[in-house]
This record gives sequence, C-alpha cells and structure tokens, in this order.
Amino acid sequence: MRNQRFYLCMTVLLAVLLAAGCARNRQMTQPEKDQMATISAKIAKAEKMDAKECAPVEYAYALAERDEALHEATEPWEDPPKYVAKHFASANKAADDLLNKTTPCWEAKQVKAAPPPPKPVVVPPPPPMAPAATILAEPKYVYEGKCTKLTWSTQNATSAEIDQGIGSVGLSGTKEVCPKETTKYTITATNPGGPAKAVVEVPVFHRTTLYINFDTNKADIRKADLKELQTAIDFVKRYPDTKIVVVGHTDSTGPDAYNQKLSERRADAVKKYLVDSGHVKADMITAEGRGEAEPIADNKTKEGRAKNRRVEISEHGK
Repeated sequence: MRNQRFYLCMTVLLAVLLAAGCARNRQMTQPEKDQMATISAKIAKAEKMDAKECAPVEYAYALAERDEALHEATEPWEDPPKYVAKHFASANKAADDLLNKTTPCWEAKQVKAAPPPPKPVVVPPPPPMAPAATILAEPKYVYEGKCTKLTWSTQNATSAEIDQGIGSVGLSGTKEVCPKETTKYTITATNPGGPAKAVVEVPVFHRTTLYINFDTNKADIRKADLKELQTAIDFVKRYPDTKIVVVGHTDSTGPDAYNQKLSERRADAVKKYLVDSGHVKADMITAEGRGEAEPIADNKTKEGRAKNRRVEISEHGK
C-alpha cells in the first residue's frame, strides 16, 4: 500500500512538472507566423506539381527545414530572434530550391496544346487568257454598189461586236456588207481580261460606163462620141492619183476570138484618147478587153447589142 501511494505521488509530481514545462513554450510573433505560412505555401505548391516525384530529395529537405524552423520558433530560447531568423531563412531557401527544381519538371510533363493550323493559302485563280480576234473580207475590195462578205472568228472571248453600225455579233460568223466608200471594219472581242481588236479595210472603187457607138468591126472614136468621152475625162479628173483601168466589151456578133481582139482595140482607143488629151499619165492607166463575155443586155436585139458595145472606166481595184 505504501508503494502504491509513492507511485501515485510521483506521477502527480511529474505531471505538474511537465505542465509547468509546456507552459514555458515560446509563442511565435505575427511576422514569424506570416513567414511560416509563406514557406508552407511554397511547399504546398510544389506538392501539387508532383514534388515527390520531380524533386524527392529537395522535397524531404524542405519539409525537414520547415519543421525544424517551427520547432526552434517555439523553443524558450534566451535570445529567440537570433535562432529563429536563422532557421526561417534556411527553411525559406529550401522551399525556393524545391520550387525551382519542381517547376520545370512539372511543365515538361504537361501536354502542350497543338499550335493552331496555319491559315489555308488562298491561291487566286489565274487571270483569264487574253482574247484574240480575226476578220477578213471576200472579195477584198468592191466597186461602188457591190457587196463583200465579212468573216470573223474569236478566241477566249465572251462577247464580240463590230463597228460601222453592225453592233453585237456572235463569237464567229459572217455578214454581207455593201460600203459606199472605202471602209474599215473593226471587231472587238472581250473577256474579263480585257479587249482585243482586229481590223479589215474594204476599198471601194468607182467606175463609169461609156456607151460609144463603135461601128461594127471598128475601134475608131468618132466626133459624135466626144461628148460621151467627156464622161471619161470627168472621171479621171475626180481620181487624179488613182490608177485607172479601161475595159472594152463587144456584142456577140462575130467569132469569140475576133470579138476579144476587137474589145482590146476599143479599150486601147479610149486609153489613147485620154492620154493624148493630157488628162491622165500613161503609167496611171491600163487597157484590157473582155470580148463578148460580160454582156449587160440581150444580144438578140439591136438595142441590147448596142448596150453591150461599150467601154467601162474604173479605178484599178487590183
């Protein structure tokens, strides 16, 4: 019984002594609490970034330094700031080292978002091929009152038009025209790339007909025909710089070969008259015969045969 009382007394005494010792633990100041919170936050941040795997040594060291600093901050040192500041500085550095080691390791593990795909390259459509056009006339020249046929074609065109009042036309085609004077016809072919032009000139030559009453089988110019020849003089005066052609014709009386020669003599007679009268230079006028090949009236009648015995004078269209 005495032993039990002794142990009970010793237990109470020890509890009192322990209680007295704990009561003497130091309380951290508010700046120290704030500094400890900062250190713990750094360690917590590292833990979220897999500090145990990325920096196991630094992680263990940072925990130990933090716990050591906390322990030393609550010990009843005779000069607490001297020891506490030292341990807090060491714990803070350990936390920084942990973050410096953990952060690049964590970032390397992250799946980086793929860069946005490059913008598609928009290739502009090639410019349209330039259009082209051609235009021709057949016959290439006409005498007044006669017509010619225009023929045209285009390439790479969407529309076409011809001037001189013709207007819009198909991309290829033909058209008869009867110009009164020498005329240029211009076709314009167009597409989005622009226009293209082509030009053809249709010369219009003039002529007059002389009805000279040549005697049958004769090519002599009579005085009675001088009035009719004045028409030829007026004609060559109207076109002083143009070459003139004189064409003789006959009726169907007589053989073809004979009439051919006779038409040539009649044309030569008119040519000679115009040259000798000084109205046209010899190198500006030619003469030819067509015999009975081109009648303009009925050779079965007297009146018709008279009309066929004629001479035509025209600008040289060749």
